Amino acid sequence: MRGIGTYVRGLAAQLLSQDEVPIEFWGWADDPPLEPRPPHRGWWLPRLGVPRTRFPSLLRIAMSARCAVSGAGVVHITDPNALVVPEARRMMTTVYDLIPLHQGRSAETPGYRRYLSRLQSVGTIFAISEATAQDVVATLSVPQGRVVVARPGVEIPPRDDSAPAPVPGKFFLYVGSPDPHKNVGLLLEAIKLCRDLPEKLVIAGNWPEQNVEALRSIADADPALRERVEHLGYVTPDELLALFHSCTAVVMPSLIEGFGLPVAEAMAAGAAVVHSSLAVLDEVSAGCALTFAPTSATELAACLRKVSTDEALRHNLIARSRLRAETLTWRDALERTLRAYRVALDGGGRD
Repeated sequence: MRGIGTYVRGLAAQLLSQDEVPIEFWGWADDPPLEPRPPHRGWWLPRLGVPRTRFPSLLRIAMSARCAVSGAGVVHITDPNALVVPEARRMMTTVYDLIPLHQGRSAETPGYRRYLSRLQSVGTIFAISEATAQDVVATLSVPQGRVVVARPGVEIPPRDDSAPAPVPGKFFLYVGSPDPHKNVGLLLEAIKLCRDLPEKLVIAGNWPEQNVEALRSIADADPALRERVEHLGYVTPDELLALFHSCTAVVMPSLIEGFGLPVAEAMAAGAAVVHSSLAVLDEVSAGCALTFAPTSATELAACLRKVSTDEALRHNLIARSRLRAETLTWRDALERTLRAYRVALDGGGRD
């Protein structure tokens, strides 16, 4: 579970921990995400053939039906595919990014344009980073007062250096998808420029098979990459933690992001981090990572070389990252979310 799912479950757990605002949690009956206790309650909908990721129109039909019979004064929809804006209902939603909008017209499908239209009519929009909030305001012309920043928090896991390394030898770690905005091609180019380093590139992520095959073809065809790139596929949370602990550095070369969860998780786990110099990633790392221009393989290679050869630098990054991660808690997100709930329940905000 990555990205949206991680955020939603984290926020739900925080909302469940408080008693001030009663919450009615909605989810699917075949996969109840939590067990609410009073004053909260859960309402688990039968799926009735509605798939998890395909046919979002069916998901919105299910959401509209639930909204019609619920007595909740405010509805907060955390799944972009489920966003509906029924009449006479105070609606809130969470925006994770506007990446498809910035990828060009080919990414702006009619369905996505309709989503943006619905988004603009929602009373309160929660953004998972300041950068995403500013993007919503500037790109969609949403008034600043309707956008609330609610950043995700991360847990600080215990470090166990005695655990066996999940991958033999030294390696750089990339965690994420093969989507174009993730900029994996630049990372491969940088690895090619670092043939003298002992590290290989390890990739963790549940990629479609065609993307895995394309990666293998690229690596096998290039002597500078051959036997230096390994794709692990999906890894469990415990396996990911072990990878964070044993890698030389976590590398995130993205061209655009909504938050940058791997950066936050890696810092919390005690890994050195190298990321592209995006405002949103800088917001997360707060100067505790090595950064590079997202279009420069040469700059990225220089960062990889530094973190590989300068052990003092690497340990300094790790120490500072752990301190930074301790400030990335859910407390602020919970307080901001509850504050927005109270305003809406009291009749404030926009219908």
